[in-house]
Amino acid sequence: MVNDNINKFTMEEIANKLNISRTTVWRVVNQKKGVSPTTEKKVKGMLEAYSYSKNLIASSLRKKTTKTIGVIFADIENPFYAAALNGIEEVCLQNKYNLMFSLNHENYQLERQAIEFLCEKRIDGLILVPVEGSEHNLDLIEKLGLQTVFLARYIKKYGGNRVTLDDFHAGYIATSFLLDKGHKIIAHLAGPLGTSSTYDRLEGYKKALEDRSVEFDLSLVIYGNSMKIHGRINTFNLFKDRKDITAIFSYSDFVAYGVLEALGSLGLKIPENVAVIGCDDNELSSSMGLTTISSPKEDMGKLAAKILIKKLMNIDKDLESIDVRICKPKLEIRKTV
Repeated sequence: MVNDNINKFTMEEIANKLNISRTTVWRVVNQKKGVSPTTEKKVKGMLEAYSYSKNLIASSLRKKTTKTIGVIFADIENPFYAAALNGIEEVCLQNKYNLMFSLNHENYQLERQAIEFLCEKRIDGLILVPVEGSEHNLDLIEKLGLQTVFLARYIKKYGGNRVTLDDFHAGYIATSFLLDKGHKIIAHLAGPLGTSSTYDRLEGYKKALEDRSVEFDLSLVIYGNSMKIHGRINTFNLFKDRKDITAIFSYSDFVAYGVLEALGSLGLKIPENVAVIGCDDNELSSSMGLTTISSPKEDMGKLAAKILIKKLMNIDKDLESIDVRICKPKLEIRKTV
């Protein structure tokens, strides 16, 4: 007899009833390895007893894939992510894959929730922009047996499939250009603490200073995020204490937009009083005349999707192989330097 409450019966309730984790139930539903035969039998028995096959999730018991890719980004306001998502979507459409999207808001705990949510929706693989603390979620990704490609950032000391910009070189050429223009007091509005892109761009900034015998000054570095408000607020903070700054290297173009607004509010002319350089080369940056470091945003999204689909379709026979793509940055000289 079919239980009338079947539609309310979730994986979490099955897990609670059997005193196992929701992840274990998910693994059985999606025919993943790592579950004992005894537990697998119990889960399948309960699925049958409650006519769980009527739920969409149970269809993966009959077919191993759903042709759905999950994407988790830090935010969607930053034009970088919108462009990258366009690239991912194009490749998914070409290969008849669906997309599911979620945000981690630069918080690894929210990221974990997003991974669990997407897996309940039966994604086959994941494209992830990791955040500070994402290493704490690697255990979940590995337990789920989830093919993952990191985009724009990677987790240090872990590796994994990834598509990133050469962030060290981006920081180096941005700072070198400012130094070549005669600037010595160069502030850096850095990105989120603990992320690879922030670390590598900062290291490039420091190396450029070192190569030109300019002493690194930690007080000129302010960590934040990739948002416009970070640029605005921290530019005001910088100029409260320092009046000698003549140039600012921003972690992203979006941050640079906030910098430009703040400098205007302070009555400082660009580039006569303060030069500004960004990183990303968003569509708006050209019309604003922002000097920046260009990254192939849409192409990076395409590459990430292609790598993941290749793994999922088993085209790459060595599934344990690691595919790393590092994209080359390019200096775009405009009006702000």
